Amino acid sequence: MAAPASRPPDLAPATAPRRRAGRPSLRSFLLRPFLLPFTLLLGVGVAVTVGVHRNEDQLRRVSDAQTRMLLLNDLNTQLSVMENGERGYVITGDPDFLAPYREGDAAFRAAVFALHDLSVTDLQRTNLARVQSLVLRWQEDAARPEIAARSDSLAQAASLVQQGKGRDLLNDARDIMSVMRTNESGRLSAATTASQSTLATVRTLTVGGLLLSLALLLLTAYRVTRTVTHSLNDLNAGATDIAAGQYQRRMPVMPVRELAQLGEQFDVMAAAVQEREQALRESAEALRASNTHLERSNRELEQFAYVASHDLQEPLRTIGSYTELLARRYQGQLDERADQYIAFTTSATQRMKTLIQDLLAYSRVRNAPRATQPVDTTALVRDITADLEQQILSAQAQVTAHGLPVILSNPELMRHVLQNLIGNALKFRDPTRPALVQVSAERTRHAGQDRWVFHVQDNGIGIAPEYHERIFGVFQRLHGMDEYPGSGIGLAVTRSAAEQLGGQLWLDSEPGQGSTFHLALPVVTTPDLPEPTPPQEKHA
Repeated sequence: MAAPASRPPDLAPATAPRRRAGRPSLRSFLLRPFLLPFTLLLGVGVAVTVGVHRNEDQLRRVSDAQTRMLLLNDLNTQLSVMENGERGYVITGDPDFLAPYREGDAAFRAAVFALHDLSVTDLQRTNLARVQSLVLRWQEDAARPEIAARSDSLAQAASLVQQGKGRDLLNDARDIMSVMRTNESGRLSAATTASQSTLATVRTLTVGGLLLSLALLLLTAYRVTRTVTHSLNDLNAGATDIAAGQYQRRMPVMPVRELAQLGEQFDVMAAAVQEREQALRESAEALRASNTHLERSNRELEQFAYVASHDLQEPLRTIGSYTELLARRYQGQLDERADQYIAFTTSATQRMKTLIQDLLAYSRVRNAPRATQPVDTTALVRDITADLEQQILSAQAQVTAHGLPVILSNPELMRHVLQNLIGNALKFRDPTRPALVQVSAERTRHAGQDRWVFHVQDNGIGIAPEYHERIFGVFQRLHGMDEYPGSGIGLAVTRSAAEQLGGQLWLDSEPGQGSTFHLALPVVTTPDLPEPTPPQEKHA
């Protein structure tokens, strides 16, 4: 029995503002500690982005310096091609040597044009202009005059070459290009060094920033989860104590507003449950007393119905016997109305006898023992059809049975259910066609339970859907006594017997289409139960 609460539940809401005062929300509690790691990660991302852009600029400078270096080398190469072509012609006089000279001149001009576009300093452009000027002077003052002189005589061309004017101009041009290559090599080296330095810096910032951010994230996550876990463990421990009946238990103060509210609700719930449990105990005591009184009343009522029905049979038999004696001895000796009265009395006595027997059967079924044993339902149906043979012959009916199992059940109750269902199928037959009754069974699984479902199907008059439940009530009839005899208790007794067996009874039917009654029983398996026997038939 739980101890009384230390304070009533209506005090919990009043203390709520004090317990929640100054507490952060759960969202703030979870997100605020992660602000520093996320800010650090953002800074690392910005630094990496800046470093990548800077490295791209350095790589572009490296690429431009390499291109200028290639162009300077190409200038020097083309200058040598021009010089060799011009000297080869002067020495040999072969016009084929002038072709490399002219091609070298065109390539030299193209390289100068490209290098001028890629120049990065005024000094470089000035030096390039000096080289271009010296080469042009070489062509005008030395190369072209020597080529023209060679067309006249070798001696005249050799005289011009010996003066050395052209050689001095080309040497000056090569000296300037050497200085330009030296300067460009310095720029290339500086750009390469800057790119490598930028990459190293980005790598250091990335690795260091990520490691530091990861460490902060792990530390923050650990602290947050530890706090939340401790709080939830406290709530769980309190809830466990309350569930165990310690309704006086109160939750500790939580570090988060939402958890504090949850703790307050637990406190309110504990007090409310304590009050309701007290009310339930009082209601349970009253209900227990009422159930005891009701059970005693039911037993007395069933005993009275049984005794009354049993005791009524003796005077009823006496009335019936003397009425039959009157009918046999004075038949035709009295007037016609007296014979009619005697016939009414005999008929009423018979109906009363049937009604009392059905009431006794209803009482016996409701108080039948629950003892079970293996029941061969095929043999049971065969015995029932033998008992109903006269009714089957008079109805010109055909009763068939197939797929019926051996089950563990109460044989008396099973006989009562199947005999009532088969008898009803024979009674409520369609007069326009021979009666056909089929008894079958199948094993199914419903709501996680194995069941044997027996089906008793007929081709009789059928039942409208609105009467499918009504016919299972006591004294419920759908037809007059002159159409179909009976007390109106049979199906009520049948359903009661099905419930005593732990099963269910229902039907599917349409007027003029016949009826199918279904009996579902739980499967109780034992190794001694055999398989269902082959189909059996009973013909008219």
